[in-house]
Amino acid sequence: MTLRRLAFVSTLVLVLPASLAAQQPRQADSPSQDGSGTYLKLGLAHWQRNIFDSQSLSQWRGNLFGSDFDLTSAALEIETYFDRPHLQLSGWFVGYRKDALRYSDSGHMVHAGLFRSFNLAVFELRTSGGVEWGVPSLNFDTTVFDDRDDGIVRYNHIFPVKNADIPFIGTKRDGAVYPFIELSVVQRPGRFLLEGGMRINIVEFRFDDYEVDAADEITYAFTEKRLLLPYLFVNLGLKLF
Repeated sequence: MTLRRLAFVSTLVLVLPASLAAQQPRQADSPSQDGSGTYLKLGLAHWQRNIFDSQSLSQWRGNLFGSDFDLTSAALEIETYFDRPHLQLSGWFVGYRKDALRYSDSGHMVHAGLFRSFNLAVFELRTSGGVEWGVPSLNFDTTVFDDRDDGIVRYNHIFPVKNADIPFIGTKRDGAVYPFIELSVVQRPGRFLLEGGMRINIVEFRFDDYEVDAADEITYAFTEKRLLLPYLFVNLGLKLF
């Protein structure tokens, strides 16, 4: 993924809601229909794509939970709406997400961010951005083999670049930190909050390419690049105060 494409996606997520909100009455600048408040949110998310193909951002398979490369996550989050906008922002949030629910040794991520909410009368349109840190799921650490008829064996190993320390594990560079952006639709009937949307994690991956010929000579090369990992998510929230 080029920096130009990343800049385009980020600009689209931030500018499009503002353009839609500009077509609404003046109250679109209010942080929400229901004013300030703090919510406890529970959510589910699903990711699916071929991480060996950087062009496969939108090429999801029809069987959502049957792909070779997919991930289902559960999340717990606290978010607060300001009583009035601060620096054009509507609120903040912190949370924890568990990827790959069947495994306990990886996929533990915490995050924090800020959001802006646009009141479009029927619902809120929200843009968010933040940073996530933790131990990525082993689902992202994958090797694929390619055996050829001419006796050459090639295999590709891909994994997230480890660029952060995890103190309680006790070793260096076991974790990853990366930014994310979100676009979602929100409704807040009474004390409840309903939300659905897409998060895009911007994660740096390393691609190790090995080739073993018929004479057992090994050729090795690697590349590192940032990929957009889109998660579809739904959240259910309850107002605490």
